Amino acid sequence: MTHVFQLVAFTAALGLSLAVFTPHESAGCNNTHIATFGGRCVIHMGGLFAFPGSPSIGMQQEVAQTALDHVNSLDGILDGYHLSMRWNWTGSADPEEGLRILYNLAYSRAPVPIIWGPLLPQEAIIVNKVAARFNIVQITLASGPALTDRSLYPYTVRAYPSDRSRSLGVAAFIREMGWRRIAFIFEENAAFQTHTKDLRQILEADEVEIVASEGVKNIDLFQVHLQNLKRQDVRIIYTGFSNIPAMLKLFCQAYIAGLTGAKYVLIPPFWANFEWWLLGTPSEIEPCTEEEIISAVDLSLHFNVKHRSQGLPELDFSGVKPLPEHYDYYNRIFPFSNNVVPVTHDGIMSVALALNSSIADLQRLQPPRRLEDFSYTDTEMARVILNHAENMEFSGLSGRVRIEDGQRIAQRVYIDQAQGTSLKNVMQYKIQEAVLIDSETTRIKWPGGRIPVDGVTRRSLVLEVSSTARAILFSLASLGAVLALAFLFLNVRYKHRRAIKMSSPSLGNLTVVGCLLLYASVFATGWDKKDLSDTAIIVKCHLERMLISLGLSFAFGSIFMRTYRIHAIFSRAVKKFQRIDLPDWKLICGVLTAVFVDCVIFAAWITLDTATVTKRDLEPQLDTTEPEKEIYDVPIIRYCSSEHAQYFTIALYGLKGVLLTFGLFLAWETRNIAVTRLNDSKYIAASVYMVALTIALVVPTMTVLGDDVNMTFLVPGVAIVIVNTAVLCLNFIPKVYLLVSVEEKNICLSMMNSTGYGESSASKEKDNINELEELREKLKQKEDELFLLTKDTPSSTFHGTHVN
Repeated sequence: MTHVFQLVAFTAALGLSLAVFTPHESAGCNNTHIATFGGRCVIHMGGLFAFPGSPSIGMQQEVAQTALDHVNSLDGILDGYHLSMRWNWTGSADPEEGLRILYNLAYSRAPVPIIWGPLLPQEAIIVNKVAARFNIVQITLASGPALTDRSLYPYTVRAYPSDRSRSLGVAAFIREMGWRRIAFIFEENAAFQTHTKDLRQILEADEVEIVASEGVKNIDLFQVHLQNLKRQDVRIIYTGFSNIPAMLKLFCQAYIAGLTGAKYVLIPPFWANFEWWLLGTPSEIEPCTEEEIISAVDLSLHFNVKHRSQGLPELDFSGVKPLPEHYDYYNRIFPFSNNVVPVTHDGIMSVALALNSSIADLQRLQPPRRLEDFSYTDTEMARVILNHAENMEFSGLSGRVRIEDGQRIAQRVYIDQAQGTSLKNVMQYKIQEAVLIDSETTRIKWPGGRIPVDGVTRRSLVLEVSSTARAILFSLASLGAVLALAFLFLNVRYKHRRAIKMSSPSLGNLTVVGCLLLYASVFATGWDKKDLSDTAIIVKCHLERMLISLGLSFAFGSIFMRTYRIHAIFSRAVKKFQRIDLPDWKLICGVLTAVFVDCVIFAAWITLDTATVTKRDLEPQLDTTEPEKEIYDVPIIRYCSSEHAQYFTIALYGLKGVLLTFGLFLAWETRNIAVTRLNDSKYIAASVYMVALTIALVVPTMTVLGDDVNMTFLVPGVAIVIVNTAVLCLNFIPKVYLLVSVEEKNICLSMMNSTGYGESSASKEKDNINELEELREKLKQKEDELFLLTKDTPSSTFHGTHVN
């Protein structure tokens, strides 16, 4: 905010000053207002340099002055002129210091048509906006999307490739590593906000998730932001801070928070293209030690656009070659320890070449002008100089320098890795070809030789019934269905035979249909839904319920209705001699009534209660085949749910409960029927008992094994197959046995000889015992009479026999 206020105040003062400021008049080199040096006219350029105490960045001024000396010694560049630089330090790229220096340049001594600097974007976005009011061209290493706004920065030439070039390199590297999660932590200012926004768009286009974006206003609160990143299990962290002290504090706090080391990859900002972590003072790195800072920065990745010349013979400043003594200097510093030397040298060359190529065009103006004629109100001269500054090409120390429309065009992004106390180039990204290539000298290092993962990977695994379980149960259900079809065939084929006819074959057919529906429910339940849509899964869920419910209604409804007719015949026709009119169609209507009620319930359920597919995540399980990748399989169970499902389920259970209770009632009422072929009470009771026992066993088992999809399929499936098959056998095997073993006429006689009803087996046994006692008593009486008749006969040798 201080910068903004100062900018406003400075701009206001600027407007007043320009109104009263009288620029130096030009009268050629003979004019006393124009200084000369060695008989040449002196023209001035400005210079803004930062970090005076830094052994790498601070050497910018020395390199710039050497390059300036080289320019003044060359023929073919600014002939007849001596280029002088008025410069000063801006501290740690402080915008306030930059504004102060700009003010001194504007209001003391000769005007400067062009400035080299500032270094960093947070300074440039303030200083360059004001410098444009003076018609001063700025060639700067600062880069950022904000500086591309020509309405705010019409005279800014960016001598360092755009942030987008580096962003493309970052995106390509992240794609190559297979990372899909990344976080940002950056200084809350316009430059880094714009940069991270641009990078975010590029990454999201590659389907990279931005897990967190932490804007930091107060670096003393680093721990708060870092802990937030840690909670979200962030492993790849892209940083953006404008100065070395802030970066040192960030890495120190990250070290304390446990966000450095083998599992984490930190990416310093684009300006950090040198061993910046070695430049901190003890107070700047506290509470960490120097060794801890080196450890924290170790293996971090730096993305820079370093245009490195392959050799000094390539140097060519728009047709002008360096002098032999210049090569002595170049050979002494080549290869360069950091990027500051070549880009600064070539930046000064860019200034000189822009001024040099402007000379001819200035002569074509009306009136013609020379470089020394520049004033802060001369927009025409500024436009000419800008035109040549923003479009040039030459071969310098940093490689091929090509500036188009005010932006240096990058050819490669150099990916460097901090390895101990050195920054090593490990990869390069060719921008035009969009390919990554490995460095020929140094390989990228990873802990354990494996690329760090971008976090715990949770791989969704939809649980489905195993093929083995499905095959077993499908086979059993198929066998049961074949058995049911066999019974159906016999029931239809021999429906006119008494063995079948007396048990209502039409109702028997419905029993088979119900059992087939229950077998079909096993197939529906085991249907693999892994690749099904939610709509298909909902249809499958309703189908499962309907098959089971309708199957029970058909199977047990038909059995109970057949028994009901027997009950009605013997309770009313036999005992009360009443005529009974219960043909098959009436009994079938009774079965269909239960089925109709089922259909009504399901229709209401589907219509009134919208079903959805719910996913339930189970405990993640580490993939032990590659534990270093931290891949966890998260089992997912998909099932249908609806808001009012419990009410419709209770209605269905209630209906089936009434049906089974009715069956038990009939079994009890018909238990004493003496007609063996018509007394199904024991079969009905056995069927109901099996259903009840199955429910009693299955429901608790399903509750305990609810997460095991195989068991939740097998347990109820096996229960359905067993109970269903048992019901089929209990109802059809006696009839098949009778059909096979007893002749038709004997079935008729057997039926005629058994017409009792209401006599229990206990009463029959009691009657038999009483009859036996009576016979014994009569036998004893006869023996006594016989004894009396023979006792008067002496010759008789008859001995009575006592019957016990």
